[in-house]
Amino acid sequence: MTRLLPALLLVVSAVACASSPPPPAASAATTAPAGAAAPATAPGTAPAPAGGARPPQAILADAVAATGGAAAWNAHKTARFQMDTVFQGMGMGGTGERYLTRAGKTLVITTLTGLGTVREGGNGKVFWSQDPLQGFRFLDGVEAEQARIEASWNADLDAATLFAKLASANEAGPDGAPLECVIATPKLGPDLKSCYDAKTHLEVLQTGVRATPQGDVPFRAVTRDWRTVGGVKVPFEAETQVGPITLVVHIKSLVFDEAMDDKIFEPPVPAPAAQ
Repeated sequence: MTRLLPALLLVVSAVACASSPPPPAASAATTAPAGAAAPATAPGTAPAPAGGARPPQAILADAVAATGGAAAWNAHKTARFQMDTVFQGMGMGGTGERYLTRAGKTLVITTLTGLGTVREGGNGKVFWSQDPLQGFRFLDGVEAEQARIEASWNADLDAATLFAKLASANEAGPDGAPLECVIATPKLGPDLKSCYDAKTHLEVLQTGVRATPQGDVPFRAVTRDWRTVGGVKVPFEAETQVGPITLVVHIKSLVFDEAMDDKIFEPPVPAPAAQ
């Protein structure tokens, strides 16, 4: 459940919302409570139930193991990404940085040619965004819940607490290879489907619907170019389709455990008292 461009979807939605296709239909799924314990079998050995799809907890356990394992992820406390973004066929792009902590704090800063700077952040409790189209906003409702999920240190590892329900399904990937998919139902908002290569257990595809001020916008993201940094494996490229627009995000560098000032995650204006 890897996301490389949370803030950019807010901006792209202003252009893409009117022509976005409907979200893909979910496959027949095997459902299990999000908090249910994973089967006591080694990664990759859990038996498939009668329907053919393995339990979602087993799929996620394999995905975590494939990217280094829980101990390797929990050995780090912060991550800083430097990224390039290209809007295919539009002559537009930019650069950005993403700061993330294991405590669920996040800040994404992206500077786009011809548009300006886009910022989305959260201190673990309050989430906010600021861009040239919408100005500054505190996020609430489904937008806030999606931002909370995107701020997770590792959503596969934290799925039991992030989501209200998990289900699983098998389907063919973009190249026809078999995929194992987890359909995660948030505590608020539409499902998020993450699909993993059945052999490598690395994420290949993610689909969902992003809540924005312009309305709900379906997206389809393909992740690839997995590399190992600091003992964990991370995708260095994501190609995301948002309506008629395709964005490609490349990670230029990833550094773990740099010291970060918690002030950078705070909103630039005081949060309302109700927050």
